[in-house]
Amino acid sequence: MTRIRASVRASRALALFFETDTTMKASSAKRSLCLLRDFPVLQLLLCLLVSGAAVEMAGRNSAQPNDEFRAFWARFKTAVIAKDKKTVAALSRFPLTMSNGAANIADRAELARRFGDLFERDTNAAQCFASKEPTIDTESSNRYSIACPNKDDNFVVYEFERSGTDWKFVHREFPTKCGCR
Repeated sequence: MTRIRASVRASRALALFFETDTTMKASSAKRSLCLLRDFPVLQLLLCLLVSGAAVEMAGRNSAQPNDEFRAFWARFKTAVIAKDKKTVAALSRFPLTMSNGAANIADRAELARRFGDLFERDTNAAQCFASKEPTIDTESSNRYSIACPNKDDNFVVYEFERSGTDWKFVHREFPTKCGCR
């Protein structure tokens, strides 16, 4: 936020330097562009301002989990390790989608019945969750996943998504070679 404020202040300073206000008319904008072309130092300054804003925006979608997700993850992994079906169900969004043609899990009761299929079939999710952390999705900061290895050098992927203001377990990908979504 401070970099954005600094960028705004710098752009106002540039506007004053060019003797314009921030709502430039076409003729003054043309004059400003000519000045930029004639003064490489100003070009460099403008590039630094733009790149500083870009770095600030990129930092917002970092690979580090946010505090809300960390709190959710701590509750979720603790519940899976303890085989607390009620808490896992409360932290899940239904229907819970499954891959490879497996039937989706419609509700809490079905999750309780299929708990072993979800977390013990093809991988040991409890062991995986105890030693690994989910990673943020490359396309959305509202989605995380964790890839747990299985015996055939494949992965079982568990996906989590922001649902309104809360995080939820939303999908289980059956063994896949890529370990990704």
